[in-house]
Amino acid sequence: MKKLILLLLTAVCFLNCKEEKKTLEFVALNPNEFNTKLYEIPSGNLTDSLKQAHDSCMGFSFNANVFLAQKHDFFIGSIINKRSLQIVNTINNLGLTQPQVTSKFNLLTNPCYETHVLQIPLRTILGENFMLQLPDINEKLNKEINDAITASDNAEMKTGSWIYLDMKNVLRSTMDTAKSIEGLKYKNDLLDTSNIVLTSVESVADINFMINTKKEISIPLQALLKNKPSVPSPDGRSSIQLFYVDTNKFKLTLNGFFPVVGEFTKAELQ
Repeated sequence: MKKLILLLLTAVCFLNCKEEKKTLEFVALNPNEFNTKLYEIPSGNLTDSLKQAHDSCMGFSFNANVFLAQKHDFFIGSIINKRSLQIVNTINNLGLTQPQVTSKFNLLTNPCYETHVLQIPLRTILGENFMLQLPDINEKLNKEINDAITASDNAEMKTGSWIYLDMKNVLRSTMDTAKSIEGLKYKNDLLDTSNIVLTSVESVADINFMINTKKEISIPLQALLKNKPSVPSPDGRSSIQLFYVDTNKFKLTLNGFFPVVGEFTKAELQ
């Protein structure tokens, strides 16, 4: 009888005292929880113009806390130190193939091709140091193009597809089954309270800017633009093509995939 009671007490203790399994959750950050100085979302017309273009296309607002359009050093899934902003780990170290990762993304996209007039200097989007250098032409024509870009303050922007990526579910499922040294290291870095992780990104593909020039385009530059010249972007991440429209207008097309804003969160077991 004593043995039976002892067995029952042991079973009850096992059922009630065992540790409850915790789940990985991603918690929104307060602005003062991490150093946003280099990636702070600017206030004013730039943000308003981009937000209007995005919300009109996608039909919802994105709760971003970092601006990636001018300085994009992180890929989705990057773990960084929340003070130094140094990259601690990336999903490249999880040993997953690209199809394995992307198949689990929460992806929303919408091809809108809407045109919006930017009531801001074009360089606010392209970057203050943006400079085109077309090969095999004289410096005078390069200067004329760059001066027109610098002076543009009412360009029309036409976007291709907006693309929303969220990988919280990818990380949850991957961390639940992580057994490799690399996977466990990523999980340890993910749960380190000094780190944060980029869990979602809003990007846009293929951007066209219709640039109105203050003065008539020179005849040599008109001839060049009619040949639709292409050149790598200054950061080498995309290609740029120029098109002639009329004597006071040309088109600048950015071909590629461009992160605009993102959301960093902190990971916790709850």
